[in-house]
Amino acid sequence: MAKKKILIIDDFQPLLEEVSDFLIFEGYKTYTAKDGADGVQKALQYKPDLIICDIEMPNMDGFEVYKTLEKIPSFDSVPFIFLTARAQVQDFKNGLKLGADDYITKPLEMDYLLSSIVKRIDKRERIKAKHRKEFEILLHNPLIGVFIFKNNQFYIINEKFQEITSYSKSELNHLKLSQIILSEPEQNLAKLKALMDNVYDKVQFKLSLINKNKKAVFVELFAKHIEIENENALIGSLIELSSETKKITSDSSKAEFGKIIDFLVSSGKDKIAEEVINVQEIISFDNEAKKQKMSRRIKLTKRETEIIQLICEGFTNVEIAEKLFISNRTVDNHRANLLAKTGTRNTASLVAFVVTNKLVKI
Repeated sequence: MAKKKILIIDDFQPLLEEVSDFLIFEGYKTYTAKDGADGVQKALQYKPDLIICDIEMPNMDGFEVYKTLEKIPSFDSVPFIFLTARAQVQDFKNGLKLGADDYITKPLEMDYLLSSIVKRIDKRERIKAKHRKEFEILLHNPLIGVFIFKNNQFYIINEKFQEITSYSKSELNHLKLSQIILSEPEQNLAKLKALMDNVYDKVQFKLSLINKNKKAVFVELFAKHIEIENENALIGSLIELSSETKKITSDSSKAEFGKIIDFLVSSGKDKIAEEVINVQEIISFDNEAKKQKMSRRIKLTKRETEIIQLICEGFTNVEIAEKLFISNRTVDNHRANLLAKTGTRNTASLVAFVVTNKLVKI
């Protein structure tokens, strides 16, 4: 079994060496960084299983390190422990408010540090095991085509994916993706390439495929960026958009579909539930005429268009306010107006409606 990797970030060299030596003795593989900026670089380079970080450091403090790594999807589930001499109650609150897993003060009690590390890594392993089990369920789902794409090849596909495309895995791996994507191949391939390069965390769109029998198949594609053995990969699902598929999805399979999407978008954040609604609502648009009529009635202001564009690109309210030089309250007001105009009930269904009706250019 491979040793778990721990990154230690601290500008005090004696403590850095002491903690590293202790953890090596306890069976871990360690990497060290002398300040925050170096820590971010080492985190990206070595992809640790857990990060221990001091707060007061030159170039970039511990809070900034956390905020920087938090924006990178692949670090969402990596446990983060603050290590610091700051023992004020407010400092504890600030650290934990950010989302850190623990806050340990100096001078260190090595046994306590080790206990915290073991708990955090064990919890992460349990979550990963749960996801593996859910993925096994996903693979055998008869309604959804599932694939993992890595190194320009299909790493895994399930029976439904083969049924939709009429190709076996070996046959698919002798083809270029452009040979099976019928609608706007350059644009759709560009989206998938950006996802593979981790420019986006996930994408979702409708497209037409050409199967082995030269028949066009209209599908909904949902794909998410993941890493396998420290290499970029995609995990995704295909759903045929026939009326029969929509009917099945809308009633008897809702619970199972929710579990599947939960796995695909799981990132340790509370947006999972919204994403389930997002996918379900897009697929359940059965009345095309009604949808088009509704979209024609909606007129967005220039500012609303700017805000919904940034929402669709995954920016938070705070980030939108900074980009547009407006207050958070103004962003909140515009978001509320957009929900009212579109008749949607949350951010995810708002994005689904806007993208489906092409109210902004994504």
